[in-house]
Amino acid sequence: MIKIVFMISSILFIVAGLTITHLLKKKNLLPNRWLIGCSVFLIALVPSLLFPTMPELIKQTIYGISGLLAVVFFESSRLLAEQTRMEQNQ
Repeated sequence: MIKIVFMISSILFIVAGLTITHLLKKKNLLPNRWLIGCSVFLIALVPSLLFPTMPELIKQTIYGISGLLAVVFFESSRLLAEQTRMEQNQ
């Protein structure tokens, strides 16, 4: 049962990241992908180093935001590669 819950929550997590990416792209609010990529590590690393005794709920929230940004980074990279490929074919 735990495996099924984990698989469903993982799929929903990835779909949420994809949805965020496409909504930001549609509204032209998607920032530079390298800015997102660097912020993935900084959002998780800086608070953990500055406040080593943070409550577990806050740590999990920070890791969740970092994970969503990682999905946004990889999806924006995929969109950029797809766009470049389309431009080369024309």
